Amino acid sequence: MRVLVGQFSSESNEHSRSLMTFEKFLFRFGEEMLDSIYCRDIFEDEGIELVPSISARGHPHGLVTYDAYQFIHDRLMQAVKENLGTIDGIFLFLHGASKVIGLEGGSAEHAFIRDIRKIVGPYMPIALVMDPHGNLSQELVDNVNILRCYRHSPHTDMAETYRFVAKSFIDLLKNRQNIHPEYCKVPIIIGGEKSVSLDEPMLSINALCDEAEKTGRIRSASFHIGYLRHDGDKLGCSVVVVPQTAKDQKFARVWAKKIRAFAYERRHEFHYHGNVKEPEDAIKAVVKYPAGTCFLTDSGDNVGSGADGFNTYVLRQILVLDDFNNKSYLVAGIVDKAAYKYLYNKQVNDEVEFDLGADLDEMCKKVHVKGKIIAKGLADKAYAKREDIGTAITVKFNDAPVCVVVEYDAIQYVDLDQFECSGLDVKDYDVIVVKEGYISDDYNKYGDYCVMSLTQGPTYQKSEGLIFRQIMRPCFPYDDLELDEIFPND
Repeated sequence: MRVLVGQFSSESNEHSRSLMTFEKFLFRFGEEMLDSIYCRDIFEDEGIELVPSISARGHPHGLVTYDAYQFIHDRLMQAVKENLGTIDGIFLFLHGASKVIGLEGGSAEHAFIRDIRKIVGPYMPIALVMDPHGNLSQELVDNVNILRCYRHSPHTDMAETYRFVAKSFIDLLKNRQNIHPEYCKVPIIIGGEKSVSLDEPMLSINALCDEAEKTGRIRSASFHIGYLRHDGDKLGCSVVVVPQTAKDQKFARVWAKKIRAFAYERRHEFHYHGNVKEPEDAIKAVVKYPAGTCFLTDSGDNVGSGADGFNTYVLRQILVLDDFNNKSYLVAGIVDKAAYKYLYNKQVNDEVEFDLGADLDEMCKKVHVKGKIIAKGLADKAYAKREDIGTAITVKFNDAPVCVVVEYDAIQYVDLDQFECSGLDVKDYDVIVVKEGYISDDYNKYGDYCVMSLTQGPTYQKSEGLIFRQIMRPCFPYDDLELDEIFPND
C-alpha cells in the first residue's frame, strides 16, 4: 500500500502587522519531509510506502498572503493528482488556524481538504492530525475519516498524537470501514491561555475523551479549543469523535454530545493558569523574588499565537528600574529588521550602538542600545537552513545588567535548548523574559518563579473584550445561555 503525506501550519493573527509571506514558511520535500512526521517508522514497519507531497510550516504570524497559499495548495493538489492511481489513503497534518487574504471562507485547511476530496472522490480514506488551537466545521469533518488533535497545551504530545493516528489509520486501511467522525460545535470561544491541559477544566475534559477511547468502540475523541485571533464563522470549540466501525456511528454521536455537554457545563471554570499579574505587578514580582531563575512572559506579544514580536515594553520596564536587585536580565527576544540588518554581519564582542523598536505604538517604542554583542546563534535549530531569518543576536547593554535578543522574525523561545542554540546559557540570568500566552513546560520545570504579565499587544489575553462579527451566536462568554436553549432540536 501507498499513503500520501502532507503538512501545513500557520496561525493567522489578524491583529499582527506582519503578513505570513512565502519566504516565511519552512518548506520540506522528499525524504526530509517524511522524517519530520514522527511516525514514518510505523507505516514502514507495516510495509506501507509513504509518498511525500509538501510540508509548509510557518511560525505563527499575521494573515497568509494569497500567493503563498496558492503555491502550497497547487503543490499539494499536484501530488494528489499525480499519485491518484497508486495511493490507498492520505495522511495529513493541518493546523487549523490559518486565514488567507482573498480566499473565500478564509481557511486554507478547509480549502485543502475540500479540494482533495473533490479529486479523490468520497471513499478514499483520509486521516487528519490537528493542533487543538485550530478551527473546525461540519464540512471539514465530513470530508475526512479519522481526525484527532493533540491533547495537551503546551503541546507535549505532538509525536504521540501523530503515532496514535498513524496506527488507527493503518488499521482502517487494512480493515476498511465506511466511517466518518461525529462533530459537535461547542458554543464557547476561549483562548489558549485559559485552557492549559494541566489545569481544570481541560484535565477533566481530556479525561472524558480518554474514557471514550477506552470503550473499544471509539477510535479517537478530541476536544478542539479553537483559535480566536481572527474573526470568522469557524471560530469556537469543537468535539470530534471517530467510531471504530460503521456500527459504532450512533455510539460515537452519543459520546460527542456527552463531551460537548460536559465541557459546556464547565464554561465558567476556564481561567488563567499559574501566576498572572498586571504588568506593573509582574515586573515587581520577578525583581523582588529572593533567589533562583524567574521567567516572565510578555503575553500581549505572544509570538506563538501570531504576534509580531515588536514589543519593547517589558525591556523598558526593566531599564527604568531604580534597583536591579543584583540580578541579570535577558529579553528573548525583540523583532526589528533594521536593527537586525545592522547587527547581522558583526561579530561577537563587537561594540554596537543602535535604536531597537518598530516605534509603531506605545508598546513598541524605540530603545537606544549601546553595548556589545555577546552571542550569535540560531533562535531555533529548525532554521538551520535559513540563517538569514533565524539567527539570534544577543546584545548586552553597557550601563545595565540587561541583555536582549534581536531577531529578524518572530521566533518564539519555548524550550531551554533554544538558548543553547542561540549561544546563551540560562544559568547566567536571574530573570528571563519570553513571549508566550502561557509558561511552557520547560520553563515551569526549570524556573523557581514564573509569571504571565498581562501586557497589551496583538495577543492581549483579556480576549473577552475582543469584537467578533462573524462567529456563531449565542456563544459564551458573549452570551450565557443553557445548551438546550442554543441547540433546542439537538
